[in-house]
Formats: sequence, structure tokens, C-alpha cells
Amino acid sequence: MKGFSICNVASLAALAFGLTILAACGDDDSFSPVARDRGYEYAYTSAKDLSKTPCDSMRKGREAAIGRDKDIYECIFDEQDSIYLWAGEDDTLTAVGREFHRAESSSSSRHSGLDPESSSSKGDGESLSSSSGQAPAAMTSSSYSSSSSMLTSFSSMAIPFSVDSKEDFFNSSIDYGTLIDERDGKTYKTVIIGDRVWMAENLNFADVDAYPILEGHSYCFNNQEDNCDLMGRLYDRAAAMNSASCDYEKYCDLGDTAVRGLCPDGWHIPTEQEATYLRTFVGGDFSAAISTKGWNSSIVGSNTSGFSLVGSGNLSGDRFVHAGQLAMVWYYVADESQWYLVLEKGRPHLQEYTSEKEYVSIRCVKDGVVPSSSSESSSSSSRPKQEDAEPLLDKGTQFNSEITYGTMTDSRDSKTYKTVEIDGKTWMAENLNYAGNEIGESFCFNDEDRFCDIYGRLYSRDAAMNDARCDSSRCELGDAPIQGICPNGWHIPSEREMIVLAKLVNKDALPLMSAEGWADTIKAGTNTLGLSLIGAGSYDSKSYFRNLGVDTFLWLYYTGDQKYLLIRGSDSYAEGFVYTYAQMYISVRCVKDE
Repeated sequence: MKGFSICNVASLAALAFGLTILAACGDDDSFSPVARDRGYEYAYTSAKDLSKTPCDSMRKGREAAIGRDKDIYECIFDEQDSIYLWAGEDDTLTAVGREFHRAESSSSSRHSGLDPESSSSKGDGESLSSSSGQAPAAMTSSSYSSSSSMLTSFSSMAIPFSVDSKEDFFNSSIDYGTLIDERDGKTYKTVIIGDRVWMAENLNFADVDAYPILEGHSYCFNNQEDNCDLMGRLYDRAAAMNSASCDYEKYCDLGDTAVRGLCPDGWHIPTEQEATYLRTFVGGDFSAAISTKGWNSSIVGSNTSGFSLVGSGNLSGDRFVHAGQLAMVWYYVADESQWYLVLEKGRPHLQEYTSEKEYVSIRCVKDGVVPSSSSESSSSSSRPKQEDAEPLLDKGTQFNSEITYGTMTDSRDSKTYKTVEIDGKTWMAENLNYAGNEIGESFCFNDEDRFCDIYGRLYSRDAAMNDARCDSSRCELGDAPIQGICPNGWHIPSEREMIVLAKLVNKDALPLMSAEGWADTIKAGTNTLGLSLIGAGSYDSKSYFRNLGVDTFLWLYYTGDQKYLLIRGSDSYAEGFVYTYAQMYISVRCVKDE
């Protein structure tokens, strides 16, 4: 390819735009040093010239290079150099021994193959025909091309949040651990979830020389490097697993052991079991796993676990989508389908997807199990671990003053509780606070009596059911009702009773929730039914006290795994959930026998 002088480029650009552009000719200094070092034999720089081209509004202060051939112009962002190229339709750009050719069609095409030797130039694009003599309307996608069958356009998305740095995503009360990726020197925070150490932020590894599979298989959201710095990179499955056999529409079978994939040495892509545990760890409490920032205004996180997920979105086919709306994390399954954990408003779940190639985030897990004495993070194995919290209401202020409550006195310890009738059933209108259980364990939140006085006690399931057979797995006690730890004449709510309660309000928790005692990020209830549920929080045997002022969990009698009614404060949702990976300690509300 023959190079053009800056004078020629300026004249041609002026012809294309109908502009008068003045530039010095024959000035060798006008040749872009960055472009020259990278091997672009015809690329030149002139800030004055660029100010009159479509490229100027996109380059955001970066050095830029101009090339021209025939009659099509396009602004192309090369992420390696942080420069814009203005190139013609039939140009050939030479860099690091690789040739890049414009695709014959400018329409988008899906990347259907894996070529470790390919390279990409990524961009925010506008194009024009010089024959028109007018600047074009802005294109809605970014364009690039290469010698492999890579994506030729991206549809971008506005990010609905703003932060100063990624430090804004973390919980300042958590003592995080640290991982230094020796491959590129980047440092990541880590946190213990259950008996595993997880990265507390998304991977941002992009060494194409060491991992050629990354070429064309990972991107920053909207192709902007700043988004990688904040939210990590988005990887397709082949890149995440570091194996061409895991490319889209291929059967990915890397054996039964943990797969390192793109993770640092000593770390691995989450297994299906680890992803399942993470989902059940947050249970219905979506907010505990997500940052208080990094989401759109309708999603409120408490980040009490320190996991600090942000709404990093994904690249689906050729579209950047879901920023601020959901977080997606790869996990390994020997399968043709792409599998990832999805945290979105309303339902954390494991997702199988086959319709389009997906690029999502990576959270690596440290090899091995956390020793019980570990102090790597605030969610360490010293049990019980306290949450930095104070009671959010005074005793008795949670009730609806317009409701006429009944009373019930527990003859075992003479404590008195308010009661309320709902759809023909008499419920306790406050949580049980009986400490005389002989089976199982019970705690006050943070192991402090003052919380029991307001919020009641948190019971293990065998304590709640008053039967050692009711551990964290099965609970075969026959047909309901089951008295459990309730006073005489009262029983643990049956599954049917809980379902009826949830359906009565159409799963909208607000009529069941008190108007008082919730965290600032949680919408207060209307308490129209008088049940006066408060954010009593929870504790589990592999974690710590959490969710005070955020969620309510109520035991129900169920013959299978641990099941409870969740009142999720983050989106005012009421539904039954199952938790299987640790012993739960949650509240008890008794129902009067008929």
C-alpha cells in the first residue's frame, strides 16, 4: 500500500466534506509516531484536519491517524494503540505482521469461528461517500474488520450509572483479601463465600500475546477501555475456558475437574456446584451480592456479602446490552450450551443459552477449600461473624395503628405477642423469641440480646421444627400442621399456608411489611394486613449475620430441603425459596391451630 502525504489526505478530506482544510505539505513530523511504530505505512496525524471530520467527535482526545483509498471513509478505533484510523473501503492496514481487510459487506455478521492468529480493530463508527460531498448521519454501531470472520458491527448501549472508580463498588466495612495476577500485575479484591474464596471483582485480563485465543473473543463494554477498568472484560466461552473446543456451538468437554481457563494460576472457572452454591447463598436476597452502586435506579444493593457484583451487562451476538440491569458470570459445564450464573432483579438463576454467542464476565474461584481459621475476608469461617449494624426501630413501632390486634401469651416463658387474623387464619404479628429450644441452635442477631427483644430469635430448621431429623436436607415429620417450637395450640406455617399468604397479596410484599424498620435503600411497607414483617435478617452456618433491615425469612414446614418464605426488600417480593448449601437460621412466625 502506497502512503499519502498529509497534504493529499487533507485535500481529499476537503473534497469529501466540502470543507477548506489547510495543512503543511511534506512535513515528516506530521506522520503519526504511534501509527508508524505499529507499522501503518500510510497513516498521518493532524489535529486541525481531524477537527473537521466525523472522527473528531469520537477520538476523545486520543492521537488519531488518517488514511484514504477510493471513496469510502470510516472512523475505526484500534484498542491496542488507542488511536482512530480513517481508512478507505479497500485499504489494507499492516500492523505486527498481520493484514486487516475491510469486509466485503458492511452489515453485521456473527463471529462463527475461532482463529487464534486473527487480530481486531474495534471502533465507534461513522462513514461517508466522497461522491456525496456531505458528512453522513451518525451510525448506530461500531465497525471493524479482520482477516477472520469476526464481528463487523456492534450496537452500543448507554450505561445508566456513574462512578468515580471501581472502589465505589466495594463494601467499605469488609476486610477484603487480595489477589495479584502475576501475568499482568493487576490486583483484585477477594472475598470468602461459604468455604470458597472468590474474586470480588470481574477479571480484566487481556494479554493477547500470551493468550492468542483472546483475539476477537473478549471486549470492553461499548468497546471502551474505561469500562474494562471499572467492570472487567466480557469474554466468550472459548476465551473464558481458554480452549477452542469451547467456542460457540461446540461441545465443551474439558474433563470433570476444575478448569483453570483464563484464571490466574491457582484459581479456576467456577464449577456448577460452586455457581449453584453462590446462587443459593444469596437465595432470594439478590441485594446481598450486588454493589450499592453500578445499577440502574430501580435496583438497590446492600452488598452485605462483599461480593460486589455490578450490572456489567453482556455482549450478545453483536449487541452490548443489560448494563445496570444484570450481572452474568461464566461457570464450567461439559455441554454444548453456554452456562452462566445470572443475577437480575427478582431471580438469581443458572442460565443455559444457545441462540447467540454470549460474552459475559469472569469471576475466578481459588483452588481448595478455605480453612476454618482463615481470616482472608470478613466473611471468614469464624462463626458467628457479626454484621456492623444497629437496630433500625424501637420495639413495638412496627405495628399498624389502624389494626385491632389480638394477643397471645407463651406459657413457657410468659412472653406476650400481638396476633392478627388474615384470611381466616390467626398469625403471630411479631417474631417468636423463645430461647428454650433443646434441639438445634438459635441466635439473636449479632449474638446480642437487644436484637432478640425487637426482632425475635433466629432458629435453625431442626430447632424450629423441634426435631433432630430436620437438618438442612430432609424433614419427614408427616402431614402438617407441625407444632415445632411454637407454643401449645400453635404450629409452624405449612407450605400451603405460606403459599396462600403470598398469593393473597399477589407476591407483593408491601402489604405484609411494616412501614418502619427498613434500611434506607428499601421501600417501606404499607402493612395493610397488619402482619408487620420487619427486616430481621438471617445467619447461616457458612457465612455470617446479614440482611438486617433488608429481608425477612420465615420458616415453613416442608418435607424436602430447607424452604422458607422470603420477603425480599430490594424489590418488595414475597415467594418461597429453597436453600441447600448451609444451615439457615431465620425467624419463626406461628399460626394458631384451627
